[in-house]
Amino acid sequence: GYFSDPWNVFDFLIVIGSIIDVILSEINNSDENSRISITFFRLFRVMRLVKLLSRGEGIRTLLWTFIKSFQALPYVALLIVMLFFIYAVIGMQVFGKIAINDANPINRNNNFQTFPQAVLLLFRCATGEDWQEIMLACLPRKPCDRESLHEEDLSCGTNFAYYYFVSFYMLCAFL
Repeated sequence: GYFSDPWNVFDFLIVIGSIIDVILSEINNSDENSRISITFFRLFRVMRLVKLLSRGEGIRTLLWTFIKSFQALPYVALLIVMLFFIYAVIGMQVFGKIAINDANPINRNNNFQTFPQAVLLLFRCATGEDWQEIMLACLPRKPCDRESLHEEDLSCGTNFAYYYFVSFYMLCAFL
């Protein structure tokens, strides 16, 4: 009878898992020092949606496409990491000598002097937060950092900032 159909067995397991979840939730509410993790049993409530897959071809196709897109996700993440790494290294070489001034967009929190700070500044630019002001602060005739001053370096910055920031923002928008 009932247990000969695989979907009935599936429904039975979902109901048992949900009952265990409710019981463990009540036990955890009464005893705050309980160490039983109930997050696993909450999955049973979500698994009810799997039954919808047997009914609709469109939903199955949509889920299959969703799963296939997750397979490409690590490659996209690796591409983003490589983009940030390359632009951070170039930014450190080109804009790392610009003086830090708290009244300027290149300040103690946003600068290219160290690799982690360069990555954070690029993340800020990738989110679109005031990246134009940072670009303008990297243009020529900006004061240099005292520790990196050489005899021939009286001003830091370059017009390369236009190409650097616009290309970075466009690449981040496409990724």
